[in-house]
Amino acid sequence: MSTPLDRAAAAVAGVDLRILQHWESFCGWLLLQTAKWPKSARFTLTQRLENHALDVTEMLVTARYEPQQRPSLLRSVNLRLERMRFLCRLARAGQLATPAAFERACRDLDDCGRMLHGWRVAIGERRGTPPTEAHA
Repeated sequence: MSTPLDRAAAAVAGVDLRILQHWESFCGWLLLQTAKWPKSARFTLTQRLENHALDVTEMLVTARYEPQQRPSLLRSVNLRLERMRFLCRLARAGQLATPAAFERACRDLDDCGRMLHGWRVAIGERRGTPPTEAHA
C-alpha cells in the first residue's frame, strides 16, 4: 500500500527543483560569457557578477534542505537577483555584453525571479510579511 501524496509538499518540491535546474543552467552560461569579457573588467564587474551568481546557487541549495532558514534565504536570493540585474545593465552599458547576451541574461534572471516568487508563495510567504511558523 502506498502512502498518500501530500500535494502541497509535492508542489513546493517541484518549484525548488525547477528553479535549481534553471539557475544551474543560467550560471554555467553566465560563467562562460563573463570569461570572454576583457581583463579590464575581470576584477570589478565580472568578479562581482560571478560571486553573486555563485552565492545565489549556495543559498538556493541551502533553502531546499533547511526549511527553517528558507524564508530569509529566499528573500536574500531575491535581493541578489536584483543586484545582478543592475550589474548586467552596467555590463551592457559598458559594452561588455552583446545585445543578445544581455537579453538572455535579463530573461533568465526574470524567469528565476518568477520561480522564486512562486516558491515564496508556495511556502506561505506574502509580500512584506514573514511566513507563519506552520509554513516555514
